[in-house]
Amino acid sequence: MSAVRTVVDVFEQAVAARPDKAMLRAKARGAWAATTFAQWHSMSGAWARGLVALGIEPGDRVAILSTTCRDWVVADMGILLAGAVTVPVYPTAPADEVLWVLSNSGARAVFVQDPTQIEKVLGVLDQLPALAAIVWFDDVAHLDQPDAKARRVVKLHDVLPAGHAQVSGIADLADRGRSVADGVLAERRAGIDPQQPCTIVYTSGTTGRPKGVALSHDAFVFEVEAATRSMDVRSDDSVMLFLPLAHSFAKIVYFVCVMVRTELVFPQGIPTLLQDMAEARPTVLPAVPRVFEKVHAKIRTSLEAAGPIKRRLFDAALATGREVSKLRQKGREPRGLLSLRWELANRVVFSKIHAVFGGRVRGFISGGAPLNRELAEFFHAIGLLILEGYGMTENCAAATVNRPDRFKFGSVGTPIDGVQVRVADDGEVLIKGRCLMTGYWQNEAATAEAIDGDGWLHTGDVGVIDAEGFLFITDRKKDLIVTAGGKNIAPQNIEAHLKTSAYLSQVLVYGDRRKFLTALVTLDEDAIVQWARAHGVAFGNYAELTQHADVWKLVDGVVTERNRTLASYETIKKFAILERDLTVEAGELTPSLKLRRREVTRLHQALLDSFYSEHY
Repeated sequence: MSAVRTVVDVFEQAVAARPDKAMLRAKARGAWAATTFAQWHSMSGAWARGLVALGIEPGDRVAILSTTCRDWVVADMGILLAGAVTVPVYPTAPADEVLWVLSNSGARAVFVQDPTQIEKVLGVLDQLPALAAIVWFDDVAHLDQPDAKARRVVKLHDVLPAGHAQVSGIADLADRGRSVADGVLAERRAGIDPQQPCTIVYTSGTTGRPKGVALSHDAFVFEVEAATRSMDVRSDDSVMLFLPLAHSFAKIVYFVCVMVRTELVFPQGIPTLLQDMAEARPTVLPAVPRVFEKVHAKIRTSLEAAGPIKRRLFDAALATGREVSKLRQKGREPRGLLSLRWELANRVVFSKIHAVFGGRVRGFISGGAPLNRELAEFFHAIGLLILEGYGMTENCAAATVNRPDRFKFGSVGTPIDGVQVRVADDGEVLIKGRCLMTGYWQNEAATAEAIDGDGWLHTGDVGVIDAEGFLFITDRKKDLIVTAGGKNIAPQNIEAHLKTSAYLSQVLVYGDRRKFLTALVTLDEDAIVQWARAHGVAFGNYAELTQHADVWKLVDGVVTERNRTLASYETIKKFAILERDLTVEAGELTPSLKLRRREVTRLHQALLDSFYSEHY
């Protein structure tokens, strides 16, 4: 086996080893289709030659503006085969952010999913002199919700009535590349410098403009090799990927699957995710904590509507599951009567929950944001282990992971092979290793601020490492609240504690330099509507329901109950319920569904200030 220097080498070796392996399985327009490694390689090679024909040179940046789908990874490998650098763009990004990423990266071409994304790029094209080509995957967009123009279906001629010299489809791109010899791609592959960027990932960030994180081929190869030794992903697994591939977590999962030769499954979309999981029956599911929160909320609301007998049955099964969980956390298995009770609980109760995920899932991988310990314990008790990891885009996504045979709930695991993690004197988590970024694209000052002279990445997260080497993240350094009484408080812990309620969707805890803590709360629409109907609460629309006196009493009860387990200075003294949930589109959440704390605070500053007035 030849030395693996680049991500292209990883791909080429995997193709050579298993050319007939059905590697990509995707659902589109209601039908599933499989793509073998050899077919993937052929498609990516054709698109790579098309890029060369367009004038893309080694080191040029080529962007991808699309949801997670088969064509995303085909385009990504095509870009890398051409010796270029991939620049992912979140499909939810507004036009001004798309402009920033394409402009700052100097992108020469962009792959877009459909006419809605073409329209977005065309709207800022006059400000992108370096952009030579726009290549689309699909010529029709079927929208889950009407857009600002009240459209549910958007066709190519709707956004490009007279045609455009810079816009073409992937079939045209492949045709254009027929004149480029295969030897050109071999030369491009040989010429890739492992220390040069493989991709530039623009951090979604909770403040300010996104920064471009330049990650080298060498960093990715190191990270993927280390991750395959740490993550429990096997060649006979089926990994369903629905996380945005513009996020480094999803991209590492995809690269790991290439190295291990593990099937990647792409659902049709988030609205059909549950149906697609039932059909595809994946064995491993990477997800962000918000997914687990939503599933947990649905389980709880379904139980409330099920009646007292089914609730008692579930509670008895869960009690058995918690006993088994405690044993397994110590590396032991249930025996005797407990083993029989566990088998019965699985067959009668938990199997129905497992079926929601297709019935074959043996594990979840959680990343992108902190996972509440209570959620991890709940899922383990029903027979589903969530392995949480931790890292940043700046270190190729994973620095620490929990492993199937060595995990602690509430922790983010121990360092992966070759990565060093330590906690500075002020509590900040520091990371060091080959997986670190080469720097922020065209931003030396920010790079110097993030990576010190000794090569340690300053994460901005606060944490502790226990005696067994497990890392526990307590909060973001900049998010820590210091009350007027001098108490240091981690708001994320309290927010996660409150969000274990099925009725709460998002929580922002506030109170820096104040006498007490307050909160802004949003509700899970499905859960609260179901509750209202079950309790005879009349309402006209969702916004009206959020402000209903009975709903306020319900949430007040949740807050009061959660307050009982908190220190007095951590309790929420006042709160308000917002009329709508926070969204990525409104800029209140990052694309990985993390709270943009400063933006939400800014939008509701007057309300937050009112909590501390005498008249509230």
